[in-house]
This record gives sequence, structure tokens and C-alpha cells, in this order.
Amino acid sequence: MAEPITSFLLQNEFNVSSATLRNELNSLEAMGYLEQIHTSGGRIPTSKAYKFYVENILESGKLNVDTLERVRGEIENKSVGLISTLSALARRLNKYTSCPTILISRHLEDLEIEKVQIIPLMQKDALLLIETKAGVVDENINLSYGIDASSCLDASTFITERFKGKTIGYLIDNIADVTLKAGVKIAEFKNLIDEVTKSLSKVIETKLKVTNENTAKLLKNRTANEYKDTENILSFIENDDEVLLEFADNNEVEVKIGEENSSEKLKGGMVITAPIVIGGVSIGSLSLVGPKRVDYKNLATALKLIVSEVEKLGDDNEK
Repeated sequence: MAEPITSFLLQNEFNVSSATLRNELNSLEAMGYLEQIHTSGGRIPTSKAYKFYVENILESGKLNVDTLERVRGEIENKSVGLISTLSALARRLNKYTSCPTILISRHLEDLEIEKVQIIPLMQKDALLLIETKAGVVDENINLSYGIDASSCLDASTFITERFKGKTIGYLIDNIADVTLKAGVKIAEFKNLIDEVTKSLSKVIETKLKVTNENTAKLLKNRTANEYKDTENILSFIENDDEVLLEFADNNEVEVKIGEENSSEKLKGGMVITAPIVIGGVSIGSLSLVGPKRVDYKNLATALKLIVSEVEKLGDDNEK
């Protein structure tokens, strides 16, 4: 169980007088880094203190070699789609830290197309693969009619030839005009191209994935107030609309602790959010959510590790 800090407790750690320690604690309290719950009680860190600590860890924290190798193993699985890869990394982060992870993917429309593949599946389904420098964006296509491999290949070639080097957003905005000009040349697979456009529109919509599989540990060894705060945090992440409202676009690592969070349910906790940038395009954010008192060194270095490795995806895909 966590206990407030007193000068008596610190005397066992530092070879200085209790008076010196009291003066230091008083100074830290005056600076806003410590607070006293009770007049004669010990001090506890404030949100300002936690933030100062975690921001310094993010600047200087060393990355764990074993964890780094496991993360690289996830990233190097090139057969997995981009969003699936990021989701796997979010699950890894959740398992490693025990904190809920929130993955929000955005701006996929800004990714440049390298190749389009439409692969027929069983019955009336097909798999759409958009190869980009950031990785493969994939989406299932559900059709109301049968489809053959020849039409899939022709449609794939047609789209790739006309939109290679263009963004996904440009394709969506201009494919109708391109197919109209092609006229009878694409009559056999025109409907398939229309379905591709619908599927791509789904791809670029905001996608939210919350991983909350290992958070029971967060409720252990908590004070009564901390327990209530942690319950509020876990309740918060169950509401998709509230989560999306809280996590706006972030272009740099952002740390919010306590009152800095806009949601009432997060004011007793902390949020560390980092952008996901691949190939120079910010395609979303990855966040860790938890109570104020957590292993910040573990959390910050793990998040820093994953984000730094994800950034290399663009470089790796250019090789």
C-alpha cells in the first residue's frame, strides 16, 4: 500500500538531518510538487510532480532490449495489414504496462498508393489491399453478386495504373470521373470499382480500438480514493464517443495528469498520448490511460519504444 512521504521515512535513505529534509519537503510543496492530505501527515506527489517526472523519462528513458525485440517481431510481420499491426502493438503495450491502450487511426487518406490488389475470396467477398509506404491498408469488400479472378485483376490493374503515387483521398475524390471517361472499356468490372470506392471510404473513417485486457492489476494495492479514480478511468474507456472526444489530434507526445484532462472521469488519472507517424504522415495516435500512481518509467519507455519503432515502418517499406 502506498504511504505519504515523511522526513522520518526519508532519513533511512539520505544521510541528512530530519530538519534539512523537512525544509526540502516544504520547498517542494511550495513549488507545487508535493501536497499534504492532512496537516501533520506526510506528503504525496501532485499531478505537476508526476508530469515533471514522466516528461523527463520520455526524454532520457532507456529502452528494454527484450521488449524491443518483441515489438520488432510484430512490426516485421509484413503479411499483416497496417491497422492490424498497430492493433497488435497496442495489445503488446497493454500487456506490458497493464494500462488500457487507445489506438485511434486517422489521416489514412493522406497515404500515397503504390499498388492496389483485389483478391477474390469465397462466395461473394473480396479482399482489398492498398500498398503504401506506411504498409498495407486492407478492407473486406462485401458484394451482392459473384466475382471472378479476371475481373479482380483487371480492376486492380486499372486502379493502380491511374492512381499510383496519388493519395487514397485523391482516389476517392476522382475515381468516379476516371471510370466515367473509361466508359465501355471497364464495363465488366465497373461495379467492382464502385464497391472499392465504398470500402475505401470506410477505411478513412476514424477507427478506435481500445485494449483493456490486463487492467485488473490496476485495482490492486490502491487507497480508497485511488480505487474510485481507477474505476472511473475504466468506466471512461468503455464509452467510445467520450474517448474520441477526449483524444483529439496530437502531433507530439502529450502528457495529461489530473485536472489537465477534460473528462471528469480522468481527473484522477493520467494519459500519455503519442502520435503515430509513418512515412512522414501522421496516421493516428496511441495512448496509455491509468491512475496517477503508476510505474511511469515502465509506461513512458514502453510507449516511446513502440512509437519510435513504428516510425521506421516508412523507411523499411522503401527498401
